[in-house]
Order: sequence, then structure tokens, then C-alpha cells
Amino acid sequence: MGKEFQVISQYQISLTTMALQAHRHPQYQTYIKDIEGEYMTDDTARDILHSGCLDDSSTYDGRRIATIHFTNYIQKTPILIDQAEGIIAIPTHSPDQEACCWLFLHHLSHVEAISSTRCVVVFNNHDRLILNVSAITIYEQVKKASVVLTRFCSNKQFNFSLNPKVKRSSKSRKVKD
Repeated sequence: MGKEFQVISQYQISLTTMALQAHRHPQYQTYIKDIEGEYMTDDTARDILHSGCLDDSSTYDGRRIATIHFTNYIQKTPILIDQAEGIIAIPTHSPDQEACCWLFLHHLSHVEAISSTRCVVVFNNHDRLILNVSAITIYEQVKKASVVLTRFCSNKQFNFSLNPKVKRSSKSRKVKD
């Protein structure tokens, strides 16, 4: 996070929100990656998510309970922030862990493995975010969020890939008679 960022007192999740990441600082608790810039705020990611859910007439806990009810995703449950816009936040770890970063489904392009425990998340605008989590974990979380998107936001579509550099062969084998 060597880029410049703006300190803000309140942040509202919108279609421009790309990621919320915990930040160790005496005052600023959350680093926000947004299409319009990078921000710091003294609100926690959980507070920001809760406010986002309230804007859509629910609560963070209510959204979590509904998602668990319909999907049985008890651990690292994706949170539907805005049903009309299809805004879904995906946790990289348990939300109770400091390492948890929240990614927003509609901005994700693909994930690239750095090692078995680190990856680079690439956003649709080509920004990148290095995370201390496996690429497979991110892929599994995106699959969960895609189910939530399908269940609650029927008119939304999403494309994502795990290994964009790996090309699968479309050649079929010839069978000799």
C-alpha cells in the first residue's frame, strides 16, 4: 500500500467498492480500495459492511443468517450488501480474523497463485491486490458468492477465472480404426 490514500470519516459501499482490508494503525482501521481512489477510515470493515446492509434494509447478521439458511455456507459466508445492484462481499478468512480482507464480487477478474499461501487478486480495472491466502481459497469463495448471486440476484451475471494463463487444449484426439 505504497500509494497515496485519502482519510475519510465515513465510507459508503457502492458499485465502485473493490476491497476492504484491515489495517494496523492506532487510528485507521480499514484500507478501502475503490475505483475512485484508495481510502483509510477509522471504521472497521465490519462496521462498513453493516452500514451497507442497513442501506438495503437489512443488517450484516440478517444477511449472514439468510445466506446460511439458503446455502449452508457457515464458514467465510459471503454477504449480500445490495440485492438490486448485486453487490456481494467475499471474506478471504473468517471475519473474526485480523487477516480478513473483503473482496467485492463484481470487480474480480481472476486470481493468480504466488505460492501455496499467497495470491494476487486481479480486478476488472487491472488493479492488483496481494493477499496472504491461497488462490484456491479465493476461487472457492468466489464460487460461494456466485451461488449467492444466482440465488438472490437472478438478473446478474459474473465471469471469473482461477488460472487465466493456462490454456486448455481444444484439440480432440484422433481415433484410428
